Amino acid sequence: MFQKTAFAIAAFAIFALVPAAFADSISVNTGDSTYDIEYTSSNVEIRSVTADMGFISLIFEVEVVGSEGELEFNFERNFFDAKLGSEDDDFFVLVDGDELSFTETKDDSHRSISFLVDPGTEEIEIIGSEIAGVSYILEKEAEVQAQVEAEEEAIEQAEAEKEAEIISILEKQCGEGTILEDGVCVLENPIIESTPIDSSPLIYGMFGAMGIGLAVVLILWGIGKRSNKEIPPEKN
Repeated sequence: MFQKTAFAIAAFAIFALVPAAFADSISVNTGDSTYDIEYTSSNVEIRSVTADMGFISLIFEVEVVGSEGELEFNFERNFFDAKLGSEDDDFFVLVDGDELSFTETKDDSHRSISFLVDPGTEEIEIIGSEIAGVSYILEKEAEVQAQVEAEEEAIEQAEAEKEAEIISILEKQCGEGTILEDGVCVLENPIIESTPIDSSPLIYGMFGAMGIGLAVVLILWGIGKRSNKEIPPEKN
């Protein structure tokens, strides 16, 4: 009887010394949706969790109630993940601002990380690259692309303004009746030179016609003069 009692007391003492681990979940609001985060804790109470959508992280407010605490988080990949391209990347775990090492297990749908927590710890931040459909890398790529497009637009606008300024200066230098065309001042209404007409054949034709006409007149005059002469009477 004494042995059984002693064994029961020893077993109770051992279990009392081993901190109990509790499986639980906590909800986090991402702005558009609410997600449940599964975790297992030992000597640690999680008071709240906040999603930092800009920094792609989860911030837990905690209290360690024993000499040392232990936490394990189980994240669904479609909610919270750490990726570099198509490959898995490491999470970053910060405890009150200091980086903390951890162990991890994962499969195609979940990633679980576990670590020890010292007494006095108040904040735990876990940093990934994707949270609730928001990707840090894609966000940064979009920001860089927008910045590049804005710079290109600014350069094009500056070049257009500079060109307009140069054209304005050149136009002022052009005199009255001239306009700027291809960087050169030219007449606004230029005189179109017509192709000269060769009148020699016409003149030659006129003189030829006059000569022929004069010859005809002389011939007719001669004939008329002969016809006007008195014809002498015939002698019988």
